[in-house]
Amino acid sequence: MENVVETFDLSKRYNGRFVVDHVNIHIPAGSVYGFVGENGSGKTTIMRLLMGLANPTEGSYKLFDLDNNDHHIYGVRKKISAIVEAPSLVPSMTAKQNLKYACLYYGIKDADQIIEESLRSVGLVDTGNKKVKNFSLGMRQRLGIAILLLNKPELMFLDEPMNGLDPSGVAELRDLIIELNKQGITFLISSHILSELEKVATTWGFISHGKLLQEISASDLAAHCDKCTEIRSANIHTLEEAVKAIGITNYVTTPISIKIKQDVNPTQLLTSLAQKGVAVTDISTTGTSVEEYYLNLIGGKL
Repeated sequence: MENVVETFDLSKRYNGRFVVDHVNIHIPAGSVYGFVGENGSGKTTIMRLLMGLANPTEGSYKLFDLDNNDHHIYGVRKKISAIVEAPSLVPSMTAKQNLKYACLYYGIKDADQIIEESLRSVGLVDTGNKKVKNFSLGMRQRLGIAILLLNKPELMFLDEPMNGLDPSGVAELRDLIIELNKQGITFLISSHILSELEKVATTWGFISHGKLLQEISASDLAAHCDKCTEIRSANIHTLEEAVKAIGITNYVTTPISIKIKQDVNPTQLLTSLAQKGVAVTDISTTGTSVEEYYLNLIGGKL
């Protein structure tokens, strides 16, 4: 199976107006699909259609190769978990109590082990008797994902998951998405924080006013943006040896820096170089940003 989600001229009208206008998206299995568009562009409506919370006005879609009109689609949706807008949590309960409550809803019996695994996966295993109302926004988002993990999903929809998070919360959520993706979970993520989405997305979909403008891989997008990650260290020779050792091949060495021409995740790059014993003194990215690329697609105005 190449794609876990495909849509075929998927459309939704409200009050005679298309909010989703003949959209064809393709979400590859194992990918992190970054979904970018202005407020009201149709992103959330598409997620609701795929989750069965609304019916298409026109068109159709497939989930895991199964047509949306097939009566087995309800079973397939058990492979999908989603947070749209904000996770549903009980503020007066602890993290563990919230998960126990969710297990009752899912019909999961003997849930202690899976609750422990879910809390450990999101880094909340030590929150003890602390009530959710006293959690930071980032902790609440991670607890929401812990609830999603209870039914062992293969596909997750996250709608603006980074909204309102402080820098440490964004970093924690980003690292969690990367880790879960490595474990085989495919993601559809909408976000306005494109600099962070850029660090996790492997495929992009750009939408505006209900119309899909383009789908593009992260590597092709980086090539279009002519992106370059420049790193500096006290010893350029040692830095170059470390860059080669971690598998980077498309780079240019200058007397003061190394310019990497291929798509890299800056956080993972710094971690890998640190593991090689190389201290990076500066790292920067040049070229057209994803935001600028999107604005060019829509003609420079929303």
